[in-house]
Amino acid sequence: MTTRKFWCHYIGSDGNTPKRRNIELTSITELVPSVSNEGVKTPVWCERNEDGYHQVYYKLYAQLSDKVAVNILGATSFEHHYLRMAMTDEQIDADQQGWLERFLADYPNMSEERKQENRKHALHRAAEMKEQRDRNIGILKRFQDYDNYLLTGESWICQAAVNAYEEAQSPYLPVIQELRRQKLIKREAREKERQEQNRLRREEEARKKAEAEQKEQERLTQEAEKFKQGESISGEDVVDLCRRYGIAIHLRTVHNLQQVIYVINGKTGTCQYYRQSKGKRRPQLDGCYKTAGELYQYLQTH
Repeated sequence: MTTRKFWCHYIGSDGNTPKRRNIELTSITELVPSVSNEGVKTPVWCERNEDGYHQVYYKLYAQLSDKVAVNILGATSFEHHYLRMAMTDEQIDADQQGWLERFLADYPNMSEERKQENRKHALHRAAEMKEQRDRNIGILKRFQDYDNYLLTGESWICQAAVNAYEEAQSPYLPVIQELRRQKLIKREAREKERQEQNRLRREEEARKKAEAEQKEQERLTQEAEKFKQGESISGEDVVDLCRRYGIAIHLRTVHNLQQVIYVINGKTGTCQYYRQSKGKRRPQLDGCYKTAGELYQYLQTH
């Protein structure tokens, strides 16, 4: 197995802090035989890792000099799919054929028409896997000219990359630094635009909320006038008016007014309430009548 140690530059787990440490890397050819590092501008190497579920994945690094490598940003899709990238056409066909045979064995009574559909699905799936493999290998080979990959401006240039180019004494360092500066300016502009959009959205939400509250208060004032004239209003409006005018109200009475009472009249001391479930006792509404009477008397004197 082809392995070498490099001073590797990468971004820490916080997603921002550039770090550097000596790591033993493995040639990408060991994982994907169709991708060779022979004669390329920036050979690609990989570092074996395990996640919290003991699943193996590989971080990719581009070699900038004999001793310096930099982590390739944007290579996440390759870190967990290296096995599929290493499969040949024959292996993919055999894999899908094996799936098809196991699937058909699980359903021996399947009709011939459905079997034919599943055979077509297996062929289609195999073709998709080959296309995806070739597409990923093509992108992976682009990393073997990492200088040009960064200079195209398609990838974000982190501080770790700048540090790696500086340590490698690359002639591309000034260009990389300028590209990072431009990207930082654009990112800051996007962040300001996003903050401005959020501010406008919050202001609009606050305005709508204030308008809704004003309309609700105007409606409550109209309901208070109706109640004062001896008309019936909803139990929920009685609760809101008591809170507005500071009239004490028991918690159980609040529940009955909001959940049981449909409308109530403070002048006549009568109400209509929602029909209760069969077998459920009739609710005690003395507190509701008392509260409605107190509110009615308050409105008469104010």
